[in-house]
Amino acid sequence: MRNQINSIIVALLCMSTLLSCEKSPMDDTTGQKEVRIAVVLPEKDRELIWDNALKWAAENIRKADIGVKVVYEWVDEESADLTKIGTELSEREDIRSIIGCNVSANTQTLAFALARKKQNIKPLFTFSTSQELPRIFGHRGFLWGLCETDISQSEIILSCLSNENPWLKKVALLASDDIYGQTFVDWFAFQAVELNLEPVSIETYKESSEIDACLKRILDSGADAIVCAPLTADDVVPVQSYIDNFMYNSEDGRGITLMFTDKAYNKSILGGEYPMDYISGLAPASNPGSGFDVSYNALYGRVPFAGEAQVYDAVLITVLASIWAEKNEEDDLNRAIGALLNGNATSQGGWTAGMIANYHHAIMAGETPAISGATGTLDFDSQYYTTIRSTSYARWITYDGKMVIIDYYSRNSDGHSSSPIAAWEWKKQHMQDIDGNGNEIDYPELKGNYAVLVAASEGWKNYRHQADVLGMYQYLKGQGYDDDHIILIMADDIAYNEKNPLQGVVRREIGGDNLYDDLQIDYKLGDLSPEDLKQILTGEPSDAYPVTLGSSYNDNVLFFWSGHGTKKGWSWKEAEYLSPEFAREMFSAMKFRKQFAIVETCYSGGVAQGCTGIPGLLMMTAANPYETSKADGLDEELLVYITNTFTSSILSWFDSKPNTVIRDLYLHAFDKTNGSHVMIYNSDYYGNLYLNDMSEYYPDHDPSDLLF
Repeated sequence: MRNQINSIIVALLCMSTLLSCEKSPMDDTTGQKEVRIAVVLPEKDRELIWDNALKWAAENIRKADIGVKVVYEWVDEESADLTKIGTELSEREDIRSIIGCNVSANTQTLAFALARKKQNIKPLFTFSTSQELPRIFGHRGFLWGLCETDISQSEIILSCLSNENPWLKKVALLASDDIYGQTFVDWFAFQAVELNLEPVSIETYKESSEIDACLKRILDSGADAIVCAPLTADDVVPVQSYIDNFMYNSEDGRGITLMFTDKAYNKSILGGEYPMDYISGLAPASNPGSGFDVSYNALYGRVPFAGEAQVYDAVLITVLASIWAEKNEEDDLNRAIGALLNGNATSQGGWTAGMIANYHHAIMAGETPAISGATGTLDFDSQYYTTIRSTSYARWITYDGKMVIIDYYSRNSDGHSSSPIAAWEWKKQHMQDIDGNGNEIDYPELKGNYAVLVAASEGWKNYRHQADVLGMYQYLKGQGYDDDHIILIMADDIAYNEKNPLQGVVRREIGGDNLYDDLQIDYKLGDLSPEDLKQILTGEPSDAYPVTLGSSYNDNVLFFWSGHGTKKGWSWKEAEYLSPEFAREMFSAMKFRKQFAIVETCYSGGVAQGCTGIPGLLMMTAANPYETSKADGLDEELLVYITNTFTSSILSWFDSKPNTVIRDLYLHAFDKTNGSHVMIYNSDYYGNLYLNDMSEYYPDHDPSDLLF
């Protein structure tokens, strides 16, 4: 929702407090309680950026006269061993909380170090916005995200582009190949499709030297607009220059709209030999209704950069939660934060010294005030993660050597959340229309059932792919399959992996059953190539391939594939691919009455799309051709994800409704798979999905039930 700045009155009311901030050092008054906060941010930006917000917060707390003195302990984010620092800080009784980091990957490293402590973990306040952070640590209750994740930022940027440019149809993404860029990669295509935009290109880069090649591919895709989530702010000007040069030299006068993410909202892009105007982007900001940015500008001569309002609020929360904890005899500061910021109190808010004094008075009176900081109402989404419920985003441009905020946006009025579950609930516009009028096909008599199960990745980090395949294997064994009718292909390198603390155990649910039990692996992944797979599925037994698919035109085949995927195809050991052309050739050559292929990979719809028109083949994919699929179930003991969202939804539905009609299976998987669009392909050549069910893929089916 668009908001207008109308904060002059607020600023004037606060000014008498603000103008004295730099002139009054913190008192060293005896009897004050010291609240010591570790600040893990880049030292090089300390004086330029971070000191302003930190000193201002400490000064206003001093002026509130609540008996608290704030002390900061600095750690240089860019030079410190964050694992070592995190471990040391976790044991320091004098450190109340930690603020950091500026880079999402560094926040992840620091959080992992803190998480090793099983209880009374130090609160970590961060404005890092990668969705991977709450996915990994949210349930532990110590990571407090003071911005919505980049799920929100990605959506708002795309909405801005669409609303500001009604002619715009094709969008592309250029993102850093790291944990920060990953959120945009994961959600960009999904949100573009939801907003009726066509995602035509997604490019990632590790080094700045790769930018030009990425941009060339994006421009070759015909994109009307580019969203750039840069690796560093240093990449902003080169990207902008490349696009400007392209448009200047374009023979057809083609225009390209370019919009940057919050990483670009940095003073460094204002400098340089040739400072550029009209660089544009979006960034988390202070809430315009709080008056913080107007007051900050009056005091320091500029608007606050990304993260400054969040840093201010981190100090405010630490101090007030410390007071609440002492008043209520709570030893765990994280529980105190959760109790204080539960969103159930009447609004009382503001970030100034006077309001801080009011909060203190309310807490000491046994009340729970609703606290508003520089970023707005400090209310966290405890149902999903310890992530702030609402963030204000500033739409900014560079002009005349300054950052100029031209508008504000928020998702608050729509009740949105940046958690994957709630974000998915935002819209579900692109569920395929299955109307029940599918073609009736005259199939031959069903005589037998076969299954092909492939985990197409290797290594401990890919644990989930083998776990999901073994989950499907054990399910099918429970439905009457014997090993002679299952071809199982996997690397078999996780059950007894040196990193596995549970030797001989593979599970896809935390504390769940051991799936590595009573199984027969037909081929090790490392011994095969895609061409070998084709021979196994289409050829006769031989010395090279002693086990082959024994199906005929009277047999049904259940095909399950779990692994990685790219736009090139389904990955095979992450080095080779099953391209759409190769997959089509393979499936066309297989002998089957019906085949139901369930595919868990990123971009899985791209291959399935290329296999349409094959009689009797139905394909269900975890994602459409433009998007990634999502891992799920982080196991802290194993330190890996142990399942995938799509596969988990499929297997849970099979457990409860084994004979489900395929239409209901699709609806369930679509509803429960957050962040990607589950897709059905080739139903016109398969039959009515309201009538075709899973019973015909089990050996103990009743042939009389098979009418279509």
